[in-house]
Amino acid sequence: MITKDMILLDIVEKHAVTQDVFHQYDNIIGSCIMCEQLFVSLAEMSEHYGLDAEKLVKELNEAIAKETE
Repeated sequence: MITKDMILLDIVEKHAVTQDVFHQYDNIIGSCIMCEQLFVSLAEMSEHYGLDAEKLVKELNEAIAKETE
């Protein structure tokens, strides 16, 4: 389960499917999240870009759940 305090690198390393979610946000913010924010927590990255961390956590966990079905 993904939480806001997790580091992005740890998230994508354990759950490669989450990269797709991050790439969707790249288009929204106009920047490559995994290129620029890989070593910070999900909460820090969300704050930096003004994203809803709770929504992002939910989307990441849903992507992981779909992969394991």
